[in-house]
Amino acid sequence: MAEHERAHVQLRGGEASPDSSGLYKIYYAHTRTDSHTGALLPESSWQPLDEHLREVARLSEEFSSAFHAGAMGAAAGLLHDIGKATTAFEARLRGSKAPADHKTQGARAAIERYSNIKSEIGWARLLAYIICGHHGGLPDADAIDGAASLEEMLKRESESVRMRLPDTPGSLRPARTTSTRNRAFISFYFQMLARMLFSALVDADYLDTERVMSPDTSSARGSFPPLDKYADMFEPKLRELLGFPQTSPVFKARRDVLLACLNAAELAPGLFKLTVPTGGGKTLSSLAFALRHARAHNLRRIVYAIPFTSITEQNANVFRSIFGDERVLEHHSNMGEGNICEGEYDHKNINRLASENWDAPLIVTTNVQLFESLFSAKPSKCRKLHRLANSVIILDEAQTLPDAFLLPTLAALKTLAADFGATIVFCTATQPAFKPEWLDGMPIREIVGDTTSLFNALSRVRVRRVGALTNELLAERLREHKQALCIVNTRGHARKLFDMLGGGEGRYHLSALMCAEHRTRVIKQIKARLKLGLPCVVVSTQLIEAGVDIDFPYVYRAVAGLDAIAQAAGRCNREGRLTNESGEAIPGEVFVFTPEGGLLTGCFQKMATLGEETLREFDDPLKPEAVARFFMKRYGLSAELDEKRILESIAEGVSELNYNFRDIDKKYKIIEDATDAVIIPFDDDSRAILEAAEASMFPGKFRRKLQRYTVSIYPYEFQELRELGAIRELGGDRSQPSGMYVLAVSDADYCQFYNENTGLNTKPEWNLLLV
Repeated sequence: MAEHERAHVQLRGGEASPDSSGLYKIYYAHTRTDSHTGALLPESSWQPLDEHLREVARLSEEFSSAFHAGAMGAAAGLLHDIGKATTAFEARLRGSKAPADHKTQGARAAIERYSNIKSEIGWARLLAYIICGHHGGLPDADAIDGAASLEEMLKRESESVRMRLPDTPGSLRPARTTSTRNRAFISFYFQMLARMLFSALVDADYLDTERVMSPDTSSARGSFPPLDKYADMFEPKLRELLGFPQTSPVFKARRDVLLACLNAAELAPGLFKLTVPTGGGKTLSSLAFALRHARAHNLRRIVYAIPFTSITEQNANVFRSIFGDERVLEHHSNMGEGNICEGEYDHKNINRLASENWDAPLIVTTNVQLFESLFSAKPSKCRKLHRLANSVIILDEAQTLPDAFLLPTLAALKTLAADFGATIVFCTATQPAFKPEWLDGMPIREIVGDTTSLFNALSRVRVRRVGALTNELLAERLREHKQALCIVNTRGHARKLFDMLGGGEGRYHLSALMCAEHRTRVIKQIKARLKLGLPCVVVSTQLIEAGVDIDFPYVYRAVAGLDAIAQAAGRCNREGRLTNESGEAIPGEVFVFTPEGGLLTGCFQKMATLGEETLREFDDPLKPEAVARFFMKRYGLSAELDEKRILESIAEGVSELNYNFRDIDKKYKIIEDATDAVIIPFDDDSRAILEAAEASMFPGKFRRKLQRYTVSIYPYEFQELRELGAIRELGGDRSQPSGMYVLAVSDADYCQFYNENTGLNTKPEWNLLLV
């Protein structure tokens, strides 16, 4: 029997100490209350502390064994709540309001137990971080912004534990550690290990607490089939894709990409890149790779990380059409948290439970959700991290990895691949040019061997620079085309150009000022008109560039980075069906112009300038060599690829394992500019949902249903609408507000604030306060 297994068995023998009468006293981890009255139930229904420690240790060990650290996971579980065996915490369980620290004792016990074993001291320090942080979050090694440091926490006076301490493993050292010799990456491994162990402990703690406190919720978990079954369910779709008639070069190229993915799936786990032009079928081909690769190497789950919520939703729907609604976990900010009432366990609520810890075989999420969790100190965000070990992670549109955090992001991905058994796939039409040292020399294998031939086969457009165009001249050119798409860089420009173009049949506007349901209906109309060959001219922001399968003969693009221009080109002659009068294939036309008023400032201006330079340098700026040149210049010009010095801070902590987890959490924010959401009563369905939410004690549970009717605006715009009296809080008269805001104007005034063509108007022509 392993030593940590003996610890579980011996725990009950050391569960308590004798009280003054000589009798052994039982300590408790959790009380239980009557679900109707809230009254405290008898002690016979409470959870004994020894049971909780044993169960959390069992789960934490199981989770941590996925990355060879089962002994550390077991020790963390056995020690994390020993501080509950105190008179102060016992009083808390019985209603006392006095504070009762129950974390410090376990962290201090971890340090003291291994302090005389030189080879164990570092591992014990990592345990101290995670035990101290298992409720409030991982602490910093240094005292920053007034928060207590790890050392200060360990030195706090706290009541002695009144039970015999559990027997923990004799050695904490993981069965396998990092093999890198690079000091920065060694340090990155240690702090990543701490996060993974923290994740395992927090998840185990939450799950066991839920088992006792909310048994119905607990029993609703774990209803997904194993990943291997997904591969079986995908087989009919795979046969359909492989048997698709090869009637055009585009269809043949897509089949070649799929075959390349199936062949590469047998390769050993690690880093891969899938470089496929827009329209090359990379979504389903990458899924085929992931399923076959996971089966070949016994990997546990597939995670799709995508930069834009719109594509996240689209890909999730594609996967649901194959596997069923209940077998795909979609997790991003738009899904909302809400409340789940006992007994309401349909597949949507079960998926919401799974989103807490990613206990699902197929997950579709956003870059923000994935990467900010990897650098978070918060228990709720870190809880899912241990599920990334031995998983396939597909990074769709990999060119969007944020420049300011590129180096720490790549360090995290390399560490997941090298030390935690994950496979990472950088999937994009415009593959970034990473320097080898950014990934500690770990090679990235290209799944499609001959990318140049593939791009030649899928070449369907000609990109041309047309210089500066005023809004009037641009509108005039658009009017000359029967079917054309114009993509601009701001919502304001899109609305202004659409107004100048003039309304009428076949003219459309798309921007994020329109709620998702509105945009979906407009896109459906656009696709129908394009298919029928009817007039169709669209002015859009860049939201149409990724994830929208749409096909125009002419595309205009305001100058931007080459990656954005390539995405715009993917909306032009997408299926390669354009022909001349003789029936010969001809390319679509992409016109890149400088908009009236010039370029935006800052980083965007820098990317647009590089895009223009690449257009001048290459006849075909969409070829892999042009894209590589663009990214080499882009990363070379970026003053900081670790703008907040996160990687540098982690590297400096290696000697003493001093990591400022909370400080890193504050610094790693992909989206700095927060926005506020406004719910639009767009149609009868949305109004019915709003009425139900108003009547409910838990309006938050309607958040997901209402998401398709929300528009995100900047805080100053939100405040202006509040001052106009145009928005109000949903259920705002309750003591517990919902935090959800709805456009609340009369039917007569509605069109002033929400236009049927252009969406939410944050600057109406009149002021409600003056009416």
